[in-house]
Amino acid sequence: MAIKELNHINIRTDQMEETKDFFVDVVGLEIGFRPPFDSHGYWLYCGDVPIVHLSLSDPDGDPRTIASGRGEGLDHIGLFAQDLVATEKTLAENDVTYKKCLAGGGRLVQVFFLDPNGVQVELAFESAAEGVTNDNFVPVDAAGLGV
Repeated sequence: MAIKELNHINIRTDQMEETKDFFVDVVGLEIGFRPPFDSHGYWLYCGDVPIVHLSLSDPDGDPRTIASGRGEGLDHIGLFAQDLVATEKTLAENDVTYKKCLAGGGRLVQVFFLDPNGVQVELAFESAAEGVTNDNFVPVDAAGLGV
């Protein structure tokens, strides 16, 4: 067996519309084709690839995503991104608390924040492409976010 790529992640939620809006309005994904399943949900696309699937939580079941449990299982979703300035503006306009740090010896800028379900999202930006250096980088700290 040879893995070629990550196909998608699935988030079960009882906050379907809020979660969909968050990943569309804040993260920048787009709603796309989803097969006609019996239950409500969304497939959210990056280009031609549906990378985030949203499905309804079982109202009688235990939650599958627990913010306090990060680090004990799935810790975060990591995505490469571009346009750090616009991203920070969007986060601020949507009152999203985030952490921004340098990683990889200054090669990457990482931005961490939580979706409405407590799923941590990491956006990684190539520092050089964003014009960020060790000298001009301004970190943003937020308790409980990051790796």
